[in-house]
Amino acid sequence: MRYPLVPLVNELTFPLLFFWFCLPFVMLLIIAIIWLQLLLNEAEVLTQVSFHQFCWSAHLA
Repeated sequence: MRYPLVPLVNELTFPLLFFWFCLPFVMLLIIAIIWLQLLLNEAEVLTQVSFHQFCWSAHLA
């Protein structure tokens, strides 16, 4: 089997290949961070609502 005349990875193609290889992982990381922030904000809002309901129910009783 003969080697190709031009190697796939050299000093010119490495940055481009590295960028396209890492791009999906970076996108997944960004999406996961945004999703976790939304979940944490939703949990914080739910705890605030339940705390206010507890305060009002204790005040009315």
